Amino acid sequence: MATAFRSRKGRLTATWDTGEVAVVLHLLRLTRDFVAPERDETGDPFLDLVAGLGDQPDPQEPSDPALRRLLPAAHRTDAEQAAEFRRLTEHTLRSRKAANLATAIAALGEALPEGGDHEPDEPVKLSLDADQARALTMALTDIRLILGERLGMRTEEDSERLHAEFARALEGEGEMDPATAQQMAYYDFLTWVQESLTSAMLR
Repeated sequence: MATAFRSRKGRLTATWDTGEVAVVLHLLRLTRDFVAPERDETGDPFLDLVAGLGDQPDPQEPSDPALRRLLPAAHRTDAEQAAEFRRLTEHTLRSRKAANLATAIAALGEALPEGGDHEPDEPVKLSLDADQARALTMALTDIRLILGERLGMRTEEDSERLHAEFARALEGEGEMDPATAQQMAYYDFLTWVQESLTSAMLR
């Protein structure tokens, strides 16, 4: 059972089960692959910057609604201006998000026992420095946005309805699609993790 993050001697620490770490790592990796730039990185910061200045004459908004939430249009009423802004910034934004996710993946991966030989309920200690904590916080925001879109959680009313249905299902008083219930469980766990991490960072 995961414990909340605490600030100790300049680091953010918590104790999770290995199974919990593995689930969050899986979601982080899926999200990194989802948002990573479509063109390959060269490894040269200058060349990647130039490549990211846009080579598509008419860039389009992402077709996936979840990706549109992560990469929203800069202007809702001016399509031409929105397209120009997307052409100039989307590659950089995707790269920054992917880098945050990679930092979070590395930080959590360090906590798992070497060799992968461990039980799901085996406790492990997480210890993040300030940069890792910030990266994880931003990465969790991206995962929650994707999960929220997949769940149809677009308004406060949507959130209240889904959480009420989830609560009834947990109490055996209603039914919920198993995949939806699993996504709700992930969403609530990540929300709690993000809140505890943010609170610890502010102390």
